[in-house]
Amino acid sequence: MNWIVLFFTLGVVLADPNRNGYKSYKNFKVFDVTGNNLEALRDFRNHIETEEAHGDDKSVFVVGGRGRLQVLLHEARLETFHAALQQHNLTATLVYEDFSEVIKQEKALSGRSRNFGWKAYYDINDIYKYLRNMSKTYPEWASTVVGGRSYEGREILGLRIDTPRKRGQGKPAIFIESGIHAREWITPATTTYFINQLLTSNDPNITALRDSFDWHIFPSVNPDGYHYSYYIDRMWRKTRSRSPNGCFGADPNRNWDHNWNTAGSTSNPCDYQTYAGSKPFSEVETRTLASYIAGVENLQGYLGFHADAQMLLVPYSDSKEHCDNYDDLIQVGKTSLDYGYRVNKEKYEGPGTAAELLYPASGGSMDWVRQALGTPLVYTYELRGYYFSWPPSRIYEQGDEVTQMILGLATEAGNLGYFR
Repeated sequence: MNWIVLFFTLGVVLADPNRNGYKSYKNFKVFDVTGNNLEALRDFRNHIETEEAHGDDKSVFVVGGRGRLQVLLHEARLETFHAALQQHNLTATLVYEDFSEVIKQEKALSGRSRNFGWKAYYDINDIYKYLRNMSKTYPEWASTVVGGRSYEGREILGLRIDTPRKRGQGKPAIFIESGIHAREWITPATTTYFINQLLTSNDPNITALRDSFDWHIFPSVNPDGYHYSYYIDRMWRKTRSRSPNGCFGADPNRNWDHNWNTAGSTSNPCDYQTYAGSKPFSEVETRTLASYIAGVENLQGYLGFHADAQMLLVPYSDSKEHCDNYDDLIQVGKTSLDYGYRVNKEKYEGPGTAAELLYPASGGSMDWVRQALGTPLVYTYELRGYYFSWPPSRIYEQGDEVTQMILGLATEAGNLGYFR
């Protein structure tokens, strides 16, 4: 994300589980923090982190970014929060009075929705059931594929869409990854929406898009984390592996074998956000998924979906180094965003490298696919939202945007000769 998200908590007060075991985030507020001075924003973050480091309760959690800050804090922290704002000459706007109400709205709609659709968020079993149903409904076009396994034994299930080919015809392949960060619920939702568009749309542009590529689409590549976020802790980001010291999870987008643990990550297994794992590919999810991706024939495109910085990123994430086809990536990316803008008139930042637009971060999937496999068209889409939330009744808005963005990407890349 291009935002710094600060989690202010009070030890045992932190999002106390309700009687059903789900962390409620009752009395947690969300603020938008702004200022004209990037150094002041950075100092504000350091101020908060330093204060937390001298406390007894590990009460502050930070994920990086620049520019604008989003802050989630328990109401008991308001006095400290406002004092820090004043000291660094920053202003804050209240966005959510009680974040637990936002979570309740997400969960309530999901509980009432029996048929899979795009006005609710579904658990991992429902998502997988949808993929299997689509493979049964369109057996000549679609088949379920297993991209790997999780620490808790779940399959990383995807859908391969490959319509019949002419004799001797080879198709370029495109791989889509979503949900690598568990709490970014909008990404599996928009990815299943895109699957539905490919398989059901009568728009000739979309049917041509479907027929032109060998699609490998994975709505949730961190199924354990998504399950935990769905049922226990809405803000959970990592996997669910267990470290020897008893802490859980690693950041699966810091665990790939590309300049591992050199930027934007930590070696602390108990870090809530960006623990890189004990070694590259220590997580079974990243290790098995990488093996699957490496086996995809004629892989020309790799698209990762995240939330919610509202920007389009290209390699590399850990440095400002540019790929050899950087100019093409930017041209194709601009067309992709232009197509998406036509839907809801929502402007995305970029395209540009993640290190330049967002923050340096090593060990990411996008960089590994580019460096290890040489895949020419590699992008990360940061979708819209606010504090990892998006109204379930409006999922289709982003689904339509994503569909058009991918259409624009494929169209412009084709114009540049990438799929010949």
